[in-house]
Amino acid sequence: MFNEFYRLKTEELLNELSQVKTFIKKHNPTIGTLTEEILRKFLLTYLPKGVSVEQGFVVDNAGVLSKQIDIIIYDSQLFAPFYRINNIVIVPNNSVIAIIEVKTTVKSKTAFHDIIKYFNSISKQLHSNTSKYLFIYNSADVSRLGDYFHSFKHSTEYQKFDHDTFQHLPDVIAGIDSSYLLKKDYVVFERDKMGYTSYNYLDNTDKDISSLELFYKDINSKVHNYLSQAAISKLSEVSIQDDNTLKSIFAIELFDM
Repeated sequence: MFNEFYRLKTEELLNELSQVKTFIKKHNPTIGTLTEEILRKFLLTYLPKGVSVEQGFVVDNAGVLSKQIDIIIYDSQLFAPFYRINNIVIVPNNSVIAIIEVKTTVKSKTAFHDIIKYFNSISKQLHSNTSKYLFIYNSADVSRLGDYFHSFKHSTEYQKFDHDTFQHLPDVIAGIDSSYLLKKDYVVFERDKMGYTSYNYLDNTDKDISSLELFYKDINSKVHNYLSQAAISKLSEVSIQDDNTLKSIFAIELFDM
């Protein structure tokens, strides 16, 4: 029952996102703003109580402020924002459970490379336990995304990702229209590598499970784990069980283990 409930809710979100692009076709800044707001509203409504979902900035222990972040999911029971103006907040980095960078369209190498640079920048202000998400409504497919990764120009002479640079990349990349949820992972094919993998699943009716549903379930799990480990809530979690069958898998290899 609960699985079907969340599937219906993710379908509602996808429909709402599609409606934005139907009515507003030629003003990308407006589309981007509305896409962020729709996703924030959805997460605020359906994530467990005890966390807030807002936009703003993160400040580290040295007082260094991050770049602006589209969506910040933070512990609002134990922490209050350092500063708030309207719906923009500044929060301490140890309060942040997850951040999400929202993009309406990413279908060029330059756009994706700018995203890598953005995550490299904000990672310096984030706590090491904070999960980093990239949400792309209209994305290039996985093979092209792999090309974008490998063509990235690094700031050092070494022109490949390694363990140090890998940690600054987003932990999860959701391509909604292309239907993938890439997660940082071991990639084991001809030899062991680090990179991203994405698994496609069928539900118990042989229907494809959308990347949007998988994206929501992943964030929901992160929030529940945080609340449980922090021992700040005794809520009885409604478990979202996986009644699915593996359909296919694809991966992006970045560097040797």
